[in-house]
Amino acid sequence: MTEKTSRHMLSTFPSFTIEESQKIRELFYLGKRVRYLRFPKTFRGINHRMANEYLLTQSPKEDRIALFGLPEDIEYTTSMLHHPRVSALKMYYSYVEPTATAIYQFFRPEILEVAQSLNIPIILHLPRPITQSADDLGKLVQDFPHLRVTLAHLGLTKVMIPGLEIAYRRFSKYPQIMMDTALCPSTEVVEASLRIFGDDRIMFGSDEPLHLIRSRPYIHPQKGQRIITEYPYHWVDPMEHATFGHLAVGAIHCHWLSMEALRLAVSKFPKRQQDGLKRRVFCENAQRFYGF
Repeated sequence: MTEKTSRHMLSTFPSFTIEESQKIRELFYLGKRVRYLRFPKTFRGINHRMANEYLLTQSPKEDRIALFGLPEDIEYTTSMLHHPRVSALKMYYSYVEPTATAIYQFFRPEILEVAQSLNIPIILHLPRPITQSADDLGKLVQDFPHLRVTLAHLGLTKVMIPGLEIAYRRFSKYPQIMMDTALCPSTEVVEASLRIFGDDRIMFGSDEPLHLIRSRPYIHPQKGQRIITEYPYHWVDPMEHATFGHLAVGAIHCHWLSMEALRLAVSKFPKRQQDGLKRRVFCENAQRFYGF
């Protein structure tokens, strides 16, 4: 791993196999039928071509695959978008050096053009929260008006931040934009997304295996949104842990934080709407959007 990768929470899981994922499914979704949209790890240091191939050939047939695109290899990425098992395209801002601060630095327009023409949706992890990336995202949807987009992590925020509802209202006007709930522990954020975008445009996301980390979100006085853990992971700043580690005492898996945020958000809607809302968020929206 590069030093940059080793400082990321992803490095907690230097590998994670389909078999391990299946075991997690049995523990966390007991008695439920679960189908996955899978994609390779996003950090440098692995052979992403082989990782894509592994998922495309070894994943259960009922699963779908999000190709991990390589911004430095446009030919490979665009050719793989034609693969019959590819249901989405994932590219990641921290993959490039230096770390991208704008969408086109890692989602190359030449690749987006092909994705749009093939009606392949992209999974967009914004370089900064949606409130700070709004103009950049606005340019994307203007340049590629027919490109389907999933905004990961509800626009990359773990807490209600100033301007979030304004940004949500701005982009709710674009029917090609969906959002997923991956690792969002905030009932307020989830409720706002459902209320503004509508329950037909929000999809449950697990962010497995990162949802196995036990942490709590908090606002650092200088660094803003952060997470803190009770266990001193190698990627946790020792000084930050010494000061704020007490906030995470007894923290549970992130999986349960995000599930509880969803449960409480759903409970704020009229009782007659709740069953349909859950059915769409946990099943029908992803089924439609990714072609399960």
